[in-house]
Amino acid sequence: MSNANEAWLGEGFALRINTRGDGTLTREATVARQLPAQVRFPGVLDHGVVDGFEWTLVRRAPGMVLSRAWPSMTRGARRRAMGQLAAALRALHASPVQAPTRDDFAPPHTLGLDALLALVERARSPFDGALMDELAEFIRARYDAFDGGAEGFVHGDPHLENVLWDGREISAVLDLEWSRRGPVELDLETLLSFFDHPWFFVAEDYEDQARAADYAEATGWLREDAPAWFGHPRLRDRLALLHISRTLSLFDGRPSSAPRDPGDPRDRRNHLRAALDGHAPRVS
Repeated sequence: MSNANEAWLGEGFALRINTRGDGTLTREATVARQLPAQVRFPGVLDHGVVDGFEWTLVRRAPGMVLSRAWPSMTRGARRRAMGQLAAALRALHASPVQAPTRDDFAPPHTLGLDALLALVERARSPFDGALMDELAEFIRARYDAFDGGAEGFVHGDPHLENVLWDGREISAVLDLEWSRRGPVELDLETLLSFFDHPWFFVAEDYEDQARAADYAEATGWLREDAPAWFGHPRLRDRLALLHISRTLSLFDGRPSSAPRDPGDPRDRRNHLRAALDGHAPRVS
């Protein structure tokens, strides 16, 4: 057993085991049992804790990961899938879910001005000082964009690696680990960033087949299916701050994070720069 969640697949069911015993699966099961069918999360059959190990038993949905199916899907199938995903997320956002709290809950989007500025400081290094100073100034100047705006119960990580496609329709929306109440743009930022840079979200063995060109129409389809997500008057500021927040959460200062070629799309500094310049994530 590893330190990550283990998954065991059977006929019609999937057993997940969390060896860390940190409450992740228990929280997800509690959330899932409150959701309407329109969210398309597989039904929870049972869950519990044994010797410090959490486990959940859920119905096994048919199909394959949508991001892996996408390259070979027809335009019509892609359009249908995007409409179904938007509908599932709209249903999730409208759900009056009560999610258990956890002291160690640390989703990829950090909100709260002080918390976000602290994230900037944690990412600071000698060769990134000027960039971090600019980010801190940008955040302070624009954080009031989060005064007001639509909130709901968000997924928190709704990229296409967490969606199953059975060849005709979305059969499941998975992984509610980061779900909580918050601005609906939390989910929009993740989706738009996936469309821009899908290789960042997929397994390493699939990176070369995850191409942004295949998602060229996806943002427009989302805008058609969920226009309210794009309606905030300061949408670009909200998305830029969320993009900075999520990118910084992955910016760990290890040697592999050292500066690369200017413009390298795999260097997260360039994603931070794009957000500062108003180009990330793209909304059109």
